[in-house]
Amino acid sequence: MSLFRILASLIFALGCLLGTAKLAADDLRGTRPNIVFFLADDQSFPDHAINGNTKVPTPVTLALSKEGLVFDRAYTGQAVCAPSRSMLYSGLYPIRNGCFLNHYSVRSGVKTIASYLRELDYKVILAGKSHAKPAAQFPWTQHMNPVRQQGLPRPVIPVAEMDRFMGQAGDQPFCIIVASEYPHGPYIKNTPFTKDDIQMPPYLPSTEWNLNRATQYYASIAQKEREVLAVLNLLKKHGLEQDTLFLYADDHGADMGKFTVSDRGLRVAFMARWPGKVAPGRTAALTSFADFVPTAIELAGGTVPDNLDGKSLLPVLAGTTDNHHDYVYGVTHNQGIQRRSVFPQRSVHDGRFHYVRNFNNMERIERERATGKEIDYFLERGAKEHGKPEEELYDTEADPFEFKNLAKDPSLAETKARLKAALFAWMEQQNDHLSEDGPITLFKVEKHHLNQTEKQFNYLVPEAHAGPVAGLVDPHGSTSPNP
Repeated sequence: MSLFRILASLIFALGCLLGTAKLAADDLRGTRPNIVFFLADDQSFPDHAINGNTKVPTPVTLALSKEGLVFDRAYTGQAVCAPSRSMLYSGLYPIRNGCFLNHYSVRSGVKTIASYLRELDYKVILAGKSHAKPAAQFPWTQHMNPVRQQGLPRPVIPVAEMDRFMGQAGDQPFCIIVASEYPHGPYIKNTPFTKDDIQMPPYLPSTEWNLNRATQYYASIAQKEREVLAVLNLLKKHGLEQDTLFLYADDHGADMGKFTVSDRGLRVAFMARWPGKVAPGRTAALTSFADFVPTAIELAGGTVPDNLDGKSLLPVLAGTTDNHHDYVYGVTHNQGIQRRSVFPQRSVHDGRFHYVRNFNNMERIERERATGKEIDYFLERGAKEHGKPEEELYDTEADPFEFKNLAKDPSLAETKARLKAALFAWMEQQNDHLSEDGPITLFKVEKHHLNQTEKQFNYLVPEAHAGPVAGLVDPHGSTSPNP
């Protein structure tokens, strides 16, 4: 242990003796702990024991929740792999960092956690799945690649390589992003679970197909839990538990949540353990994936840049407040994915009420058709396939799974107006390409093009619309920061 850490421990012990054991955010700033962030892949918020599922195999994260602080209102900004990770690593929402389409890169000049912490003399390791680019803007000290394991459909985290690293870490603090590939599909087919072992969330019908698939999903969750346990055991083995802030989160929701701005997609399981520093419990603080970078910078002793969308979680971790953000926001596009029907959405959440704006919808199309405007085939196709109204509003306390749209409830008119105003003000601040009545952009994408028939994904394009799509826009160019 370094002299700095010994002195910090002595100061903390002295504070306890003097009756000031309750930490404040200032007591955590600059303490330079190790940071280990375990990121699961495609696990929905309800599919956790900590969130009321009594059957799902999550014993490790359940035990972890009793040792740490559980965040009940934590959100990513986009329920897609690359955008969610890019937001977590940059401290910027998807439009501002540039990665708001899957399989896409952050925009030139965007700084990420690897650069911020290396400048503060940390080793910054990515252990496992990447799905973030370009490499030049994610200058990890080391990328430990996931490892193929016989009998499993996806690679596993590189436990042996992390073991060697921790055994030789020395006094220089480190940050390790442990990016699991589980429980993301394809799921483990050789499953020990039966249909009787499944607790289906209320938005998924208990059909034979869904139940059989869920038995495999549970097997993949169990694999992820084994990986979490392996990392926790490494910290214990190398005597690093007291000097390490351990964070766990899912990157976003899965079934009927992924690719949406619904709570089942954007709301994530999130918890923090730091023995002697973070008191166990639960917090209702409204938090965002954008908060990770500023939190890590403050812990490392740096100054948080003014341009980040997130803010440090240290006051919440110290237990001095349950208030953090007034609002969190959501983005989705549905281009560049297998189901590429054009359906851009934006949302704003105040911790209870959730307002959703669906920009491509049949209400708008019929209004425009009535004025004589020619309607683009791909826009009308997307609006019909998703079948959503222009506005949605949910009371997530009374209706956590968002079944009842209250957008036309006159008693909530003021609430809707407040949230709508906050959303459009945020969109302007983000330099969003969308506006209330402006055009809907069709983007140049790297794969899964609008005019490309792909029968394996049940995406068929009539011959009349299989030619080049006119007016495609570069994603980064359409959202370039204001000068």
